[in-house]
Amino acid sequence: MTAYRHILFPIDFSNRSDSVRPFVKSFAQRFQSKITLMHVIHIPTGWYGGADGGYPILFDLPAMEAAAKKQLADFFAPAPSPGVVVKTGDPAHEITAFASENQVDLIMLPTHGYGKFRSLLLGSVASKVLHDAKCAVWTAAHTEDPGLSKHRECKSILGAINLTPHNVDVIRHYVALAEGFDAKLRLVHALPDPTIDLSYGLDPEFHRFLARSAREEIAKMQAEAGTNLEVCLEAGPVSKIVRAAAEHHAADLILMDRGTIKGTLGQLRTNAYAIIRDAPCPVLSL
Repeated sequence: MTAYRHILFPIDFSNRSDSVRPFVKSFAQRFQSKITLMHVIHIPTGWYGGADGGYPILFDLPAMEAAAKKQLADFFAPAPSPGVVVKTGDPAHEITAFASENQVDLIMLPTHGYGKFRSLLLGSVASKVLHDAKCAVWTAAHTEDPGLSKHRECKSILGAINLTPHNVDVIRHYVALAEGFDAKLRLVHALPDPTIDLSYGLDPEFHRFLARSAREEIAKMQAEAGTNLEVCLEAGPVSKIVRAAAEHHAADLILMDRGTIKGTLGQLRTNAYAIIRDAPCPVLSL
């Protein structure tokens, strides 16, 4: 079974952090994980020279750090406080550096959208962490949704795959995670969208051929992985297909392999970010 021995939970003391807290507790209880709470004091470079570039703005960093540590210590109250860390600098850099240097297996953090533009933007800290972190990253882009809490029990999991040989190991990893949650696991694969990707042409018979080929290839991968999981296979934009399958099967968690998405399915910043933005539930990227 996949084990997350050390979870890093970056906190900005917003409502988003409050919404993610129950998920962190749930993961830690299930995997018997150590938790480190982290807050990064971010002082933009320009502020050191003052707002007009003439007079420096003075910061009492020791006092700010002490206050942040107190807030972190109280964050899980009345439960015993996990480890707490306060850093000063660029949040994404400090988060990924700490994770790399302290054997963190999983980073759990919220991201955010921007109202009606949520489908276009992803929080910059989450984007950088997803790009730079060497460990798994759990995030949710809909922490303002009151329905988020219903996904905490994690009984239904959807695993996104493509058709590279590497995905045999990905499927095995997904299975191990699903067993850890005692959850139902399904796979999802997005075929090229004939209305968008004109390189595949508009011939319906050719797209039926692509679908048959994909099912055969996935069946071979499952045979090698020793699985026989249900597969959701549709043509369209990757994030839209993943979202539709997650909604149809009431998924509590979407799994994706960032290396896979970065390779065959496109650049990480286009598909992986889009999956997270569009997902109706939290996403765990491996």
